Amino acid sequence: MKIRSLAPSDWELKRRLRLAALTDSPQAFGSSYEREAGYTETDWRLWPANGVFFAAFADDERALGIAAGYREPSSPAVARLISMWVAPEARRLGVAAQLTASVVAWTREQDAEWLELEVAPGNDAAMQAYLRSGFVLTGRTPSRACGAVLELMLSTG
Repeated sequence: MKIRSLAPSDWELKRRLRLAALTDSPQAFGSSYEREAGYTETDWRLWPANGVFFAAFADDERALGIAAGYREPSSPAVARLISMWVAPEARRLGVAAQLTASVVAWTREQDAEWLELEVAPGNDAAMQAYLRSGFVLTGRTPSRACGAVLELMLSTG
């Protein structure tokens, strides 16, 4: 398996994977297929602002999953892991762990102090994958209709 960041020129791949994610697991995301299907080429090229998308690929170059990290300029100490999705045929093969590790490495390069994410209610597989990667529950209220906020501390500040 290979993980690589997606360039703006990979916008069609990002779009295909993200729409597949929204079709496969609509309850796991704070968006909808209908909303994102309407995004323009420019929207896909620029998303996420202040961030990066990673994709996982099988040895035969099939895309297995995606995840993104981004930072809000108003909160430079924190980065967010968003839009994690693994294709059904690739689940339980370590894809989520490798995508998470890529976002963690990117977050460290950004000099952020911690990485935060939100998990939808009932998404137990994602919750377990994040806990195995070292994330801990925060007890903070999610910003969306998610069930939990998790974080991974990267430095002591």
